[in-house]
Amino acid sequence: MRLPGLCASAMLLSSAVFAFDDSDSLDRDAVIELVSNKTIECRKEKDQSLCSNFFSDEGVVVQVLREDGERKDGVWFVDDQERLCILWKGRIKPLCFSVYHQPDDTWHLIKNDKHITTILHAEDGNPGNL
Repeated sequence: MRLPGLCASAMLLSSAVFAFDDSDSLDRDAVIELVSNKTIECRKEKDQSLCSNFFSDEGVVVQVLREDGERKDGVWFVDDQERLCILWKGRIKPLCFSVYHQPDDTWHLIKNDKHITTILHAEDGNPGNL
């Protein structure tokens, strides 16, 4: 009795992994063009919180959470797997995401086949002085 449900779940999981095939993710140049010297408005998928990130063209990143104004500083880079990586100050391991453009002109940031963050909007420069 449980076997059909288990098979259906396995099929759904395998299709979710296929949906994030690395061949569909942005390449290095496209990732850099998307974020470099831009302010990015994003939504964290786990709790739907909103944040603003400024990615300087010198590799510095600043994040401010909209709800409480908490600020994080770090560095960003694109690794050899063409993923957007952020190393927050005080951490020893960067967070790295494959980036996928969506039909609604948002971008999904995927880590280990899980949708972590959505980029909602990108604006040139740092108009909010983050």
